[in-house]
Amino acid sequence: MSYAMPAANLGDWVLFYSHEGAEPVIAIVQKVGQRTLILWALSPGYGGVEKPSVHHKDDVGLVDNAEWKKAGSWAHKPNDTRMVILSEKLAALEQKVEILSRRLTK
Repeated sequence: MSYAMPAANLGDWVLFYSHEGAEPVIAIVQKVGQRTLILWALSPGYGGVEKPSVHHKDDVGLVDNAEWKKAGSWAHKPNDTRMVILSEKLAALEQKVEILSRRLTK
């Protein structure tokens, strides 16, 4: 079973964590990849910093990949719960479709 990143769109506001246990900062989604986002993390007094190749905080690959961890992680803001619920439903449906397609090809 493969990991599916929660849905995010260009211009969404998300939380960026520079490392595990860090306080989050607000970031804007600049580009959406299949498994990562490019973010513009806001930095008071400085403007902001581009954060490339940022994986979602629940990405299973973050456990074993130190390079991915160095880029930080992202999560939906708490008031984006509708997006989280929809992305979880989409991930569940994608898993079911994958299982059904495997059954059909046997």
